[in-house]
Amino acid sequence: MLNFERVKIAHEDPQKRVKSFQLEPVKEYSDSEAVAESSRCIGCNICTQACPASLDIGGYINSTAVGDPAQTVRIVFENLPFPAIIGRVCTHLCEDICVMYDTGGPIAIRHIKRYAADKFSDYGQLLNLPRKKFIGKKVAVIGGGPSGLTAAFYLSIQGIKVTLYEKLPALGGFMKTGIPRYRLPQEVLDKEIGFIISQGVDVRLNTEIGKDVSFDDIMKSHDAVYISVGNQKPHMTGTPGSDAENVIHATEFLRRVSFGEIIDVGKSVVVIGGGFTANDSSRTSMRLGAKNVYIMYRRREIDRPGYPSMNADEEMEESIEEMVNYVWEVTPFEYVKEGNRAVKLRYWQNEMVTEKGGRAKPVPIKDKVHEIDVDYIIEATGQETDYSFMGDEYLRNLRLTPQGQPITNEAGMTSLKGVFSGGDSTNASRDLISAVRDADKAVNGILSYLNVMDQVNEDRLPILDRWKKFSPTSAKMAYAERSR
Repeated sequence: MLNFERVKIAHEDPQKRVKSFQLEPVKEYSDSEAVAESSRCIGCNICTQACPASLDIGGYINSTAVGDPAQTVRIVFENLPFPAIIGRVCTHLCEDICVMYDTGGPIAIRHIKRYAADKFSDYGQLLNLPRKKFIGKKVAVIGGGPSGLTAAFYLSIQGIKVTLYEKLPALGGFMKTGIPRYRLPQEVLDKEIGFIISQGVDVRLNTEIGKDVSFDDIMKSHDAVYISVGNQKPHMTGTPGSDAENVIHATEFLRRVSFGEIIDVGKSVVVIGGGFTANDSSRTSMRLGAKNVYIMYRRREIDRPGYPSMNADEEMEESIEEMVNYVWEVTPFEYVKEGNRAVKLRYWQNEMVTEKGGRAKPVPIKDKVHEIDVDYIIEATGQETDYSFMGDEYLRNLRLTPQGQPITNEAGMTSLKGVFSGGDSTNASRDLISAVRDADKAVNGILSYLNVMDQVNEDRLPILDRWKKFSPTSAKMAYAERSR
């Protein structure tokens, strides 16, 4: 008899994992579990509709079902050079739209990808990529995050000379600096980033454009440029008392911890914000020794960033397992200082008020003040891109959206001729898989712009659209209906 129930994935004991950056919260499928879970798939491939990178999900699920994880990895590499990374941290909207959702649960697409990728320590022998001869074109990639690395990989294997500029001492971008090691181990980053670089990418670490090298020099010495600098400029709330030495933005906090710094957060930590970065900051604080961690968000639970989605629910479930406390519908208005340190946080409770045809707004109820003792405050309140590295002349000609993102055409090119852009600095999704999609699009656009499409290996080009267009809305609607 067929069993349509999803093969449950095991979790590490929360009391053990909260004491370690080495333990991943979610364990890995065994061979038999991976085959059993993959065998539930009916092969409709509707999931591809919700995948920004347009992966052949049905194809690689089927190869896993027949016991061929090597083929699974090969299929993933048609669009994506990070199967083990994405297998851990993807937003997996594909699962939200899975037709098996109401028949035993959606196929565990993300876990299956991780299972297959972790089978292999070296993708080189598996993929057998031909080393192309240099075809006389040079491309600069600015930013060594997921989008920049993806572009560097697919351009390099086509014979383009790629130079990748990264201002930090390590590659990975937000994968390295924003996702904690308990969710994304360093050895996984090393394996997949190392494989990309092995394709002949020239890497310049600790190199800041606009400071160590001018953007104008980059433009003059390369045939095209791909900008994938992410959102590194933090939005601080400006709350009175936020200049205290124990108040920090989440991006700086996570970056410092990712590079090995042990931050003394004390026993009581408050994280301002309700998204994935707030969750990562809270759980990182627990692993640094905090006993009481509170996530404070101005809106309701159902309004939190990323919801509705399985991913948002799973992350919140893991945080609650680790005893993180959520405080909804509150507005912090003062960090009370003693000397240079904040010692208390004062806040109001909010009332959610819905105006005609609009989103419910948080309105503080100011007749009563609440307060909580704090040792450390982390503001996970968003960030933006800083394009000042380009210089005034180029900035004047760079067309931006009202939100400050570069406007790109269908090929990923900005208003500056030969300058392409992608990743968190360019698209509103601001997730890893969408950053990969931007790079896939830009790779095809750059090769066309360089007029070398007649010299490329078409079998090694990223596949942009497979069967159906990407629709994140369809996934959100499907999940929202089921979660009511």
